[in-house]
Amino acid sequence: MGRRDRTSEESDDGGGTTPEDSFGRLTNTTRLEILRTLATGDTPLDYTDLFERVSVTDSGQFNYHLRQLVDEYVDKAERGYALTQSGRQAANLLATNSLQGGTSRQFRRIDSRCGGCGSAAVEIGYREGEGIVRCPDCDRQLARFDFPPAAATAYSLEEFVDAFARRTRAYFGLADDGICPFCAHSLSFEIRPSAATRPDDVPAVGTCTECPAGIRAPIGLLLSTRARILSAFADVGVNLRETPFWELDWCTLDAPEIRRTDPLAVELDVEIAGQSTRVVVDSEAEILEFDR
Repeated sequence: MGRRDRTSEESDDGGGTTPEDSFGRLTNTTRLEILRTLATGDTPLDYTDLFERVSVTDSGQFNYHLRQLVDEYVDKAERGYALTQSGRQAANLLATNSLQGGTSRQFRRIDSRCGGCGSAAVEIGYREGEGIVRCPDCDRQLARFDFPPAAATAYSLEEFVDAFARRTRAYFGLADDGICPFCAHSLSFEIRPSAATRPDDVPAVGTCTECPAGIRAPIGLLLSTRARILSAFADVGVNLRETPFWELDWCTLDAPEIRRTDPLAVELDVEIAGQSTRVVVDSEAEILEFDR
């Protein structure tokens, strides 16, 4: 019996909670404050400690809103109150400020070089929930990907650059392993020339079986997370995990070439220690050839 079948049976027996009900329990500032308090304090907290740490002064109102959270988001035990797993996830979402729009960070020059033109004028900024790396000299966008608003504004410039590069690579690595980095359901990639935003682009498009998250990636970026590629660079003393991916032209900018269409095979030249190495992948971005 599959996951969907089990979920359906549990719901029929009355054991499940609908997403609408779950979100509905969080539509109050007092309840959100209770979650934040339990997330940041030493838990479990007894009733008096919890009441004193939130701003509401009416005990009746506090009791009502606390009851709405108990069981699903808050665990009530003999020692006091603590977050459930769902409560921790809700508190984590609040900590990211992901539901709060309008967060931005001005573009600033960083200590990095453009993988396309070699310019040192590379900049990073933040808009609409995404970190953006661009090169003003060649007018190219080198990277753009999801990043939590709270962290984007809390980090220093250097910390933001490092966190954005590492997190983006980690997300694509997880996606390349077949796990959606947003909901953890199954995700698969397909080389889809029709999804190109540039005439010479041949992107890999990741589709999740459950959530609406869609990941569009340069083939080179996916390859940069693969063990065979990482090992080849390590053999010449280069740790790809420590190298911002936008500094590598083959990783984000170089256009793959379609070797054949039926079945689809795409090739990309990867520069390793100054030498061009050809990598060929199939329609699902699996490596067919690696001349190394």
